Amino acid sequence: MTIHILSEETINKIAAGEVIERPSNVVKELIENSIDAEARSIEIEIKGAGKQLIRVRDDGNGMTREEITLSVARHATSKISSFNDLENLDTLGFRGEALPSISAVSHLLIQSQPRNQNTGWEEKYAGGKLKESRTWSGAAGTTVEASRLFFNTPVRDKFLKSDFTEKHHIIRTIEEIALANPHISFKVIMEGKVTLNTPGSKTHIERIIDILGDSFAKTLIPVEANHPQLKLKAFITKTENSLNNRNSQFLFINGRPINFSRSVTHSIYEAYRENLPSKRHPGVVIYLETNPNEIDVNIHPTKREVRFSKEKEIHQFILKSLKDALIMPVNISLSVPDEVPGKKDKSRKEVLVIKESYTPFSAKRIKQKTYGISDIPVKQTEFAREDEPAIKSLGQVFGTYIVALNKNELLIIDQHAACERIRYERYLSEWESKKIPVQPLLIPLTLDLSPSQIGLIRDNLETLTGLGWDISEFGTNTVRITAQPNILGTNSEVKDIINEIIQALVQDSKLPLAQKTEKIIRAACRASIKANDPLSAAESNQLLKDLFKCRSPYTCPHGRPTMIRLSQSELNKKFNRN
Repeated sequence: MTIHILSEETINKIAAGEVIERPSNVVKELIENSIDAEARSIEIEIKGAGKQLIRVRDDGNGMTREEITLSVARHATSKISSFNDLENLDTLGFRGEALPSISAVSHLLIQSQPRNQNTGWEEKYAGGKLKESRTWSGAAGTTVEASRLFFNTPVRDKFLKSDFTEKHHIIRTIEEIALANPHISFKVIMEGKVTLNTPGSKTHIERIIDILGDSFAKTLIPVEANHPQLKLKAFITKTENSLNNRNSQFLFINGRPINFSRSVTHSIYEAYRENLPSKRHPGVVIYLETNPNEIDVNIHPTKREVRFSKEKEIHQFILKSLKDALIMPVNISLSVPDEVPGKKDKSRKEVLVIKESYTPFSAKRIKQKTYGISDIPVKQTEFAREDEPAIKSLGQVFGTYIVALNKNELLIIDQHAACERIRYERYLSEWESKKIPVQPLLIPLTLDLSPSQIGLIRDNLETLTGLGWDISEFGTNTVRITAQPNILGTNSEVKDIINEIIQALVQDSKLPLAQKTEKIIRAACRASIKANDPLSAAESNQLLKDLFKCRSPYTCPHGRPTMIRLSQSELNKKFNRN
C-alpha cells in the first residue's frame, strides 16, 4: 500500500464531516457566529428542511472584505490567538472550522457590512472554492446563506433522516440557543411560515414563557445558588408537576447549550429521588456560569460536551441546591402573568362535554358509555369465554388491583393496565372501521407548545384529524382543541395526552402511516389512565368482562402484564400442602 497525501478538497470534506453532520449543525454554527458578533436581532429562514436553504441574518458587528475571506479559511478565527486562550474562552465558536466546513459541502453566500461603514462585501463559494467576490450595499451586520447542503457528498445526504425529523432538530437547536440568550430577538421562518418570533427579554423566565409556554413556566420553582467555582440559576418543576419525558430538560454553561453529562443528570434525579414517581421526569432549565478555565469545552467537534475540573464538587453543589429548593416551602412568585400579551385569556375553567353515543357491538346495538376507570358501565355479571372459566371480582386492593377468582386460580389484575388494553383495542377498532365517535369540548382548550412541538402537530395534523382530534393552530406557539376522541372518556388532562403523542412522534417519525397511527393510539391511551380510582364490585366485574373480550387480554399495549395468575396447586405449595 502506497502512502500519499490527501488532496485539499478531500481534507476539507473530512473536516466538514466532523462538524456538519446534519442541517441543524449548520444552523447552530451560524447563529453562534451571530451571537459572538454581538447581534441583538437574528432571523433564520429554512427551506427544504435545511437541505435546500439555510439563511441566517443578523445585525451584529459585520466583517470587512478581508475578514470575510479569512472566515472561510480553515483554522482562521477571531476568538483565540494562541493555545493558552482555550483555557479562558468566553465565546461560542473558536475552532475556526465552521464556515470552512459549511463551505466545503454547500453553496455558500456571505454578505456583510461593518457598523461604521456605508458599504459592504459579498462572496460566493461552491464546494469550498471562491466563485464570486464583489461590493454589496445593505444593512450593517451579516447574512450567511448555505444552499444545496451536501450536494457534493451524496453519501452523507443519504444518511439524513426524513424532512420531518431534520426540521425537528433545527427547531430544537434554535429553542436551546434562544433560551440561552434571552436578550436577543429571534425570528424563525420555516418553509415560508413564521414558527417563532420572540423579542429580546430582560429575564430568563420571560424567554422560557416565549419558548416553552406560560403553562409550563407556572409549574417552575426558581433556584439560585453560588459556589466558589460556579454560579447557578435554575427553574425546575415542582415534584407534583413531573413529566412523562425528558423533552423539557435544558442545560447551559456560560451561555452554551450542553448535553447533560452523567454526573449532572444523576445530581438532578437524586434531588428528586424521594418524590419522583416511577418513569416520570423533572422539567429543568439550568444556567451555570463558571470561570472558563474550570471547564474544558474542546473535547468534541460540535462543542456539546464539557468536562469540569472538579466534577464531584459540582455534582454535590447542584444536588444540594435543587434538593433544598424542593423541600423548602415555596412562596416565590415567578412573575408569570395570568394573561401573556398576545395569548388568549385562559382564566375560565375548561370543561369537557360528556356525551353518550351508540356504537356497533357484536350483532346488536347497545348503549355504550365513555370507558373510564371511574366511569365503567355498571352491570353485575359472571361471564366466560372459550379459554376462560367464569371469573368474578372479590374486591379491590391498594386502589390499583382487582382480586378475582375462577374455579382453579386466583387472579390479581392491574386495573389501570387492563383499562389501557381495553381502550387501546376499542380505539384501534374504531379507527380501522373509520367510525370514531368524537366528543366536542364545551369550551375549547388552548395549549402552549414549543415551536418543535407545534411542528410535530402541524406535520401530523391529517393523521390526528383521522383519529378524532379537532386541532388547529391558534397563534404562533399555541394550538386550539375543540374535540377529542370519545374513547378517551371524561379525562380532561388533554395536555398529558398530547405530550404522549408528541413523544411517540419524535421517536418514530418515519413509520408508515398505519404503524404511526397505532403508536399514536397507544400513546393516547397510556396518558388517559389515572391511578387510585375506587371501583365497585359491579364496575370491577364489568372491567374484567371487557378485558377478556380483548384480543390480547394478558398484556397492556406497552407489554406490561395486566394480571398475575396463581393456581390452587401453586398456593398449596406455598403453604406446604401436598
